[in-house]
Amino acid sequence: MENKTKNKLEQKLIELGLTKNESSIYLFLLKNPNSTTGPIIKETKIANSRVYETLNNLIDKGLVTYTVQKSGKIFNTSPPEKFIEQEEERKKKIELLVPELKKLKLEKEFQTSTAVFEGFEGFKTAFKKIIDDCPPKETIYILGFSEQQFATKSLQTFITNMNLKSARKKQKLKIILDRSTKKSLGKDREKEKYTQVKYMPPGYISPAAIDVFQDYVYIFLWEKKPFVFMIKNERIAQSFKQYFNFMWTVAKK
Repeated sequence: MENKTKNKLEQKLIELGLTKNESSIYLFLLKNPNSTTGPIIKETKIANSRVYETLNNLIDKGLVTYTVQKSGKIFNTSPPEKFIEQEEERKKKIELLVPELKKLKLEKEFQTSTAVFEGFEGFKTAFKKIIDDCPPKETIYILGFSEQQFATKSLQTFITNMNLKSARKKQKLKIILDRSTKKSLGKDREKEKYTQVKYMPPGYISPAAIDVFQDYVYIFLWEKKPFVFMIKNERIAQSFKQYFNFMWTVAKK
């Protein structure tokens, strides 16, 4: 066997999962059936201990067989079609494994985690987490407060600063507001580069705001003591997005 051809075949066997020593010995036995360990050691130039170890590995893999004679063990290769058989068996095992892995992934995806933020500082922490955790250029879907919920000046200032940070990340905001805010809060939000605003019909009042992005849902309740409820669950977030999209079709510019 010419060295160039031998090297190419060795490399292909290595790509199939054999070690260099296993490839060398397998090719030697393929060309020199009924060999004892002596010729294998001499021709492959692999150390004695490595040859015995490698032969045992090839036997375990079903690629080499042996018979015992007076002169010792005589080694032969299994038919090369053994590689095809092994690959078919491997494929069957993978086909059985993949559904189990998918199930595990889905179980992880649909796990739920929750958090509650209390007070004005908790409100700020939750709002900041939305901007920080939402990736750049991702969309945040917002059902906003009614106007009376923005009576606190400190809240307005804080949200304005957070909106500037969101704009730097090029986060896209789709906001639905009460129509009574169109000449105040809505007017300011419409000026933002990455923001789309629509309004609900007159009389729509919401004491809560809802922010949804990826698999997060944040529910803001602005009362004497503000509360924010966070739910992280892919299915729940998807349901809120569907609800938002329906409301978006009802709302007007």
